[in-house]
Amino acid sequence: MDCYAKWILARPWFVFSISLLLIFIISAGIAGLEFRSDARVFFSDENPELLELERFEKKYGRENTLVFIVSAREGDLFTPSKLKALTTLTDKAWAMSHTKRVDSVTNFQRVVARGDDIVIDHLYRKEDEISLPDAQALKQAAIQEPMLLGQLLSRDAKVGLVAVEFRLDDTLQGDPAFDLTEQARKIIADFELTQDELDLRLSGSLALDNAFGEAGANDGALLTPIMITLMLFLLWLIFRSVWVVSAITVIMLAAIACGMGVAGMLGIPLSSPSVTAPFIILTLATADCIHLVSAVSRFRRENPDKDKSWAIQQGLKETIRPITMTSLATAVGFFSLMFSESPPFAHLGMIAGFGTLFAWGFSLTLLPVLLRMLPWRVSQQRPLVPESLWIFLHGLVTRHTNKVIVTSLVLGLGLASLALTNKLDDRYVQYFDERFDFRNDTDYMNQHIGGFYTIDYSPATDPDGITEPEYLNQLNRFSDWLREQPEVSHVHSLADIMKTINRAMNGGDEENYVLPTDKYVAAQYLWLYEMSLPMGLGLRDQVTVDKSESRLTVSLYDASTSEMLDLVQRAEQWMGEHTPLLSKTAKATGTSILFSYIGQRNIDQMLKGTLLALLAVSVLLFFLFKSFVLGVFATLANFIPPVAALGGWALIVGEVGMAVAAIVAVTLGIVVDDTIHLIEALRRERKVKDVDHSQAILNAMKNSGPGILITTIVLVAGFSCLAISGFQINAWMGLMTAIVIFLALIFDFLFLPSVVYKTRKL
Repeated sequence: MDCYAKWILARPWFVFSISLLLIFIISAGIAGLEFRSDARVFFSDENPELLELERFEKKYGRENTLVFIVSAREGDLFTPSKLKALTTLTDKAWAMSHTKRVDSVTNFQRVVARGDDIVIDHLYRKEDEISLPDAQALKQAAIQEPMLLGQLLSRDAKVGLVAVEFRLDDTLQGDPAFDLTEQARKIIADFELTQDELDLRLSGSLALDNAFGEAGANDGALLTPIMITLMLFLLWLIFRSVWVVSAITVIMLAAIACGMGVAGMLGIPLSSPSVTAPFIILTLATADCIHLVSAVSRFRRENPDKDKSWAIQQGLKETIRPITMTSLATAVGFFSLMFSESPPFAHLGMIAGFGTLFAWGFSLTLLPVLLRMLPWRVSQQRPLVPESLWIFLHGLVTRHTNKVIVTSLVLGLGLASLALTNKLDDRYVQYFDERFDFRNDTDYMNQHIGGFYTIDYSPATDPDGITEPEYLNQLNRFSDWLREQPEVSHVHSLADIMKTINRAMNGGDEENYVLPTDKYVAAQYLWLYEMSLPMGLGLRDQVTVDKSESRLTVSLYDASTSEMLDLVQRAEQWMGEHTPLLSKTAKATGTSILFSYIGQRNIDQMLKGTLLALLAVSVLLFFLFKSFVLGVFATLANFIPPVAALGGWALIVGEVGMAVAAIVAVTLGIVVDDTIHLIEALRRERKVKDVDHSQAILNAMKNSGPGILITTIVLVAGFSCLAISGFQINAWMGLMTAIVIFLALIFDFLFLPSVVYKTRKL
């Protein structure tokens, strides 16, 4: 250690030049970074639910949609002026880029019987001159249409949808979700300037994708200035030196630049969760630097007759081992996220892991050189933290040893026992708080009409077999059962189309709203219906080309992922008992299903990552302390806080999602920082100064305690900044990490010294 410290300080300009060259080369990879805003970034290419959805989309096409939510400020939508405005909006939607299909209340294909003929036409065209009574008559007709009511029109006829489907592919340049969402917002802004009877909102799958992009951009714009300002203020408050703050800032920026540069070189995309990696790297790099600068400051303060280089050399000798060990443990914790089933968390772990290693390298090479080159000095002659605090803690540990150990374990394990009572649940719309228009608009849609969350089925039969009476009957029975479920707002299937056509072909009476009983009649009806539909509104997204499969879409109210999975399981059981023809091939799919399964799948995978991180940290602690007993207690001191925090979360929130599942693995590597620094200080006191355990504990607290306390404050403050994110995944991860780090500090300052004092294992 001494030789390394002397070598670094003897060649400051060489180390400085090599460091800058390395930073320049690696950070060039930032140019290769890309941001993915689509919701499917959360799922790996091997995800079974994603593979099932892709098979479904090969048959019916991928739904890239924007949904205009139209609500009447007064009354309902069925007045001449409001209907005309709806058709104008529908026309504007057709004029958007890449539009494939537009479904609205006014262009709903109504099937009407006229004598021996049927007419399939828009519910309303803007050329139609109608009176208010005529419009109200259309309302009565509309609310009698099962394929319209609950899907495009609310049951009180006050809210309607204009659903726009786009034809998008990988050859398109730029960000289609952003571009089309901006087009839609421009339409809304212009539309609201020309009329005062309707309110417009925006939702849909592309609006969701765009919201993920906005979440990343907002976090960058909001958190970057807040976190940097907070870090700089805390550093200045601690060290009262602009030069020290400047040196640490260089290390922070270098670690971030290199971590992001490696991500760019490896082709790791950024997403809403992984965009927080720079903030995490910034916080961890600051912590490394504080440990070293605190030690150097202490040596300068205690030895004013020695020069600055000597103090830096002593500080390096004291901290190089614990900083190295803590950095490795932290990196292991982050790299364990690579076990995550959700790629953004794996990406976050990789970027933060590499950033942690760069922060370690620069804090032990470039930082000592900068401290030697810059004209800084220790501005305060008093300790960074009052000595009375360490005397008080020392008294607790040595006078009430058993009570401290028992109380810590009882409270920690008691809270930890509640961790499994958390309910695994997610509402991916609620990943975004009320600052996002998408969240507010989609909540309004789910509240008044439902349909943002959907589940799709594609029951199969023989080619040209979808008009078989038994197939249609089972499809109809399954649809009717689904409509009885409390989570369901609407069901659309081929059976509804066939009943509508049969009614029209038999005089339009409601008693004829039944399925045709002859396969060939049903086939002719379906052919006639397809031929009568206008271009762009055909059945390509409802039946397969060979007529062997049909699509059944279940629209839901504001359902959680656990409620969706419960519905899917009930549906599978019901089909197995009542519709055996469907149960063989009908599998639930859709984006909602993807998010419903990913939470549990992520927890299952993260258990492996957590166990690996725990094993690695335990081995590291055993190797470092060379004591099995001390290694076990040190592992407990670092494992109990994150699990206890999950228990406390169960009492306060009671619900965990994808982000919280990764907390134990992430924090296990971070919180071990304090443990290693404290035990290393205790070992130095016992071996070098040869004092008893009581005095060693007091000296270790006085020497390493300030650095540990200050870094904890910085870490808690840094991760707490994430809690103000409008993106729930980042906010919950930041808040939980801050809580865990705080709990770990209590264990390190009370539980661990008490164990050392009790066992005399140093």
